[in-house]
Amino acid sequence: MSDSSISIVPKLSVYPEREIKAKAILEWLVSLDIVSPFLTDCVLSSSHGYAIAEGAKNISEEPELLPYSLMNNGLEIITERRIFHTGQNGIDSLVCPVCSQDISNKDWEFLSEWDDNRSNNLTCPLCNVPTEIHQFKFTPEWGFSDLGFAFWNWGSLKTVLLKISGKSWAVTYPWFIHAFRFTPPESFLKSPKPQPSASPDDVSPKAPIHI
Repeated sequence: MSDSSISIVPKLSVYPEREIKAKAILEWLVSLDIVSPFLTDCVLSSSHGYAIAEGAKNISEEPELLPYSLMNNGLEIITERRIFHTGQNGIDSLVCPVCSQDISNKDWEFLSEWDDNRSNNLTCPLCNVPTEIHQFKFTPEWGFSDLGFAFWNWGSLKTVLLKISGKSWAVTYPWFIHAFRFTPPESFLKSPKPQPSASPDDVSPKAPIHI
């Protein structure tokens, strides 16, 4: 049996007041009965998540396939720096915006520059030019931020949910096999427990949320 997730991630390495925004988006999703307001063991992570609720049927493209009967069926909110990779889907190509070369077959050590928080850049191993990481073209797409929302085993989501982001966003689709769990470098799997702070005054829970 396998587990999969869809992660929605803003294309910002450092998101301003990310914990406040995470709480605002959670309150919006709870108000629409898309997720439960309570933390439980419902995600494939060392942290807890917010279990799927009945309203999720309204934002799924395949509501009959939603994971109500699965153990891992919740929303995981990430508020620490993380590489949102595609698990066993891997990378088909990774193109440098400067030299236009595909560097996906190179030693991935160059990702540690961002992952270790030394900068928000990647330095291309071919042309040696450092460039902001979101300028590189990952196929399939990866996310790089200290804010993210991972929906476990939900399948496809309607565009309305993807519009929670007013800025550019990345959507990644990782999957894992229970019998043979894919294990990327340890730092790729940081799974902090969310610790949101008070919600902003200007957020209406029934209105669309803009990241």
